[in-house]
Formats: sequence, C-alpha cells, structure tokens
Amino acid sequence: MKTLFICTVPRTGSSLLSADMRSTSAMGTPREYLNPQRQSQLSAKWAVDTHDLNAYIAGLRKHTSTTNGVVAIKLMVRHLELMHTSGQLKRATGRLGELAKYFGDVVAIKLLRRDKLRQAISLTKAQQTGRWGVLKKATAKAQYDREAIEQNIIAIIKHESQWEREFSTSNMHAAMTLYYEDLPTAREEVLLKIATLLELPDAQRIINDRERGDVQLQRQADEETELWYDQFVGGTRPEHSVI
Repeated sequence: MKTLFICTVPRTGSSLLSADMRSTSAMGTPREYLNPQRQSQLSAKWAVDTHDLNAYIAGLRKHTSTTNGVVAIKLMVRHLELMHTSGQLKRATGRLGELAKYFGDVVAIKLLRRDKLRQAISLTKAQQTGRWGVLKKATAKAQYDREAIEQNIIAIIKHESQWEREFSTSNMHAAMTLYYEDLPTAREEVLLKIATLLELPDAQRIINDRERGDVQLQRQADEETELWYDQFVGGTRPEHSVI
C-alpha cells in the first residue's frame, strides 16, 4: 500500500489537513513522525533503535498506518537535514528520494501558502507565544516585530526553495500542490483528490462516511493578525491596538 509524504512549510494549515485525513480512517494518521524529538519518543515506546531507520519505519507501518496499510507523514525540510546530520540518511542532496526508497510506493504532495506575509505573521506569533495550534494555550504575549516578520518571510521562501531542490535532486515530483487558502472551502474536494492519488477503492464513500469529531480545528488568523498586516504594509493603526 502507498505511503503519503505531505511536504510542507510551517503555518500552512497542515494540522487541519492532517485531522481531515485522520477522520477518514483510510489515509494514514499524518503527523511529524520524522521530527527527531518524536522519533526518539516513538522509538522508546516501540522498543526500536532510534538510529535504525528500517526498524523505525517498520514501527511506523505497524503502529501508525490505517487498516488498509496507508502510512502518511507530515514532512519538513529540516527533518531531512537532521536525519542526514544524525546519519540516518547518507546523501547530502536528494535526501527525499533516499528516504522514499525506505518506504517503496510513495506519493508526495506539497502544502504551501500563497500569502507569505500572513504566513510570516502567523509564524512570528507562534514563535513568540508558543501557541502552534488552536488547542494550545499561549505561554507569552505576542508583540509586533517587523524585523522578525521580515526574517520569517525570507525563511519561508528559502524553505520552499529547499523543497524544490529536494524534489529536483531526488528526481521526484509532487503529485499535487495544495494551498492553505483553499483548504477551508474545499476540504472534501481535497480529501477526494488525495484518496484518488492513493488509489483508494470507493473513495467517495470514504469521504462521505468520515468521522467528523476530529476536524473541529479552525484557522488561527484573528483581528490582531490583521492589525499586524496593516502595520507592516503601512496602513493606519487603530487607536485601540495594543501593538
């Protein structure tokens, strides 16, 4: 059965997409399984050697696949970089392709965001507050920081360019590119497209019958985000703003 790589960048709605996929019980249970911290935790839980990638992937297949055998992984470029640094991946370039060989039949998609400024604002707020999801509580207050936003715009563009390089040097292509801005209004259409890529039988029934209790996530953009956006592009700042 196929493995799905969701190749993404921070603040692109990957938690919403992942929750929607999990709700189908047929598209894997996508999370950042190749994040080194999670690898370490799961290796201990599954009693496998963290440095033995074959053993770890066997654990992924056993413990995270849906009953039809689909494995789904949310993947950041830094995961590949850290896996190379730790010795799990040998190649300095084309690491995505090297990783794919461990899984066999891989489908890769990209999840990006068109509006880089709002993405950078969201990333800056998350870094400052520690609130990376709507179900998380902030541990600090966000403060407008133009320099941090600018640096994050550059980091986001660099991250996307690194993905392009990974695909190119791995002789791979993304089967589909999704965008954050389209997810809220096209969630079932997106799931149907993914189900088709995974060649799931009776895909429409899978979408229709999905469990919706796990998809109550919302976008984190709020009035403060819009205030920061207006200030960054030179708009006037309302008198009640705390920025």
